[in-house]
Amino acid sequence: MKKLFLSLKQHTAIAALAAIAVFCFSCKNDIAEVNSLTSKNNTADETSTHLHLYSTAAGILKYEFTFEQLLHYTSPEPYYESPKAFEVISYNENGEKELSLTADYGVNYEKKGIMEAKRNVVITNMNSREVIETEHLIWNTKEHLIYSTSQIKQTKPDGSVYIGDRFESDERMEKYTVYNPKIIFYAEEE
Repeated sequence: MKKLFLSLKQHTAIAALAAIAVFCFSCKNDIAEVNSLTSKNNTADETSTHLHLYSTAAGILKYEFTFEQLLHYTSPEPYYESPKAFEVISYNENGEKELSLTADYGVNYEKKGIMEAKRNVVITNMNSREVIETEHLIWNTKEHLIYSTSQIKQTKPDGSVYIGDRFESDERMEKYTVYNPKIIFYAEEE
């Protein structure tokens, strides 16, 4: 029987090739794990549930906020997020309810002065008894403007319904424009 002897260089070369083979073929990256390590921290800095807030100016109630859940993020840009249903009620100078806004999701960028409401957005004007429904609403607090670039449905107190491509309004919903309105009348049953 013939004995096979390998030199030290040959042993080193075989060991190096084995190490490379083990390294190349046994390691694989889990893309989800890599993404989680390289993504930004998406954890809220503060979390509140079943929150009820009031906002006043010179001792007069201006807004009432109700949140199922409110998250506060501080970086890179501070913002508040309401991933669940919320309601905002505005009050006039006499302390009477003026407007109600409800939605399934909301986000507020305070520095930009932009609040967005999404999914099942309903605005009720207590004075005119008009209701506006849309899927996306933006409130620009710096320009005192409420608008939607999504289709809207406006229901008047007499039951008539207008469907529009979008709308713009002042914060009090006193002066507004519905773009490309189409009217739908509902006949009352006798």
